[in-house]
Amino acid sequence: MSISQAAALGIAIVALLSTVAIFALAWRREKGSATVGTLDKVARTARVRRPAFVSSATADEEQVVDEAGVAEEPPGPPPAPKVIELTEAEFGETRRQFLNRATGVSFGAFLAFFGITSLAFLWPRLSGGFGGKIDAGTVSDIKDAIFQPDGSIEPFYVAEAKTYVVPFDESLIGETDFDGLDVVVEGLTGLWQKCVHLGCRVPWCSSSQGFECPCHGSKYNAAGEYDSGPAPRNLDRFALEVVDGRLIINTGSVRDTPRATVKTVPYPQGVNCL
Repeated sequence: MSISQAAALGIAIVALLSTVAIFALAWRREKGSATVGTLDKVARTARVRRPAFVSSATADEEQVVDEAGVAEEPPGPPPAPKVIELTEAEFGETRRQFLNRATGVSFGAFLAFFGITSLAFLWPRLSGGFGGKIDAGTVSDIKDAIFQPDGSIEPFYVAEAKTYVVPFDESLIGETDFDGLDVVVEGLTGLWQKCVHLGCRVPWCSSSQGFECPCHGSKYNAAGEYDSGPAPRNLDRFALEVVDGRLIINTGSVRDTPRATVKTVPYPQGVNCL
């Protein structure tokens, strides 16, 4: 599973769990506060609609006399209803606040997880894989694969490093812009596969013995030196080193140079592919 697929799966799982947790807690909260809600409605009615009661009987009112001739006391006013004063939170805002806070926390956790996975996806790998140092194989095996019996060459492609390994005449490096750069070791140089114009992958053309971009027609010779087209410079290349006879490509160190004015390899050497 790739990093992007793992990140997408993790985001979906976190979002699903957060949604389930919010609804579960909200349901429990609503069930537990059902009685409180009834009291709230009663209190609200009592507080808003307070009935006016008749005051005690005045002296002008006639007394009621029973059959024995004894005067009865007039009935007093009914007792006033008990009014329960509630705070705003008790009156019904608690559940709403809880849901708002739970939603905010879940959304914040989602953003944090998304940010961390995005950073991990974009952060260059310091060891192993593209963005770090990659072992391309032994120098002898690479050269055997490059040089063909008919005198032509075929670049040695290292997929993990996205690099074409091609020969380079070290005796001519002093006349080029590669002088002083760590891009040529034991007669080899490593070219990044992407065109420096708009980033298309540049395929190798065996008939012309050069690299020809199918997107906008930029062309480079076998050493990755600019020949024609809209590309602004030579193909970019990576820093190289040889450790115990093995070619190490440092894909974390990219070297770029301007359009070559001195070509170390003639181009084209045959029919162009484009």
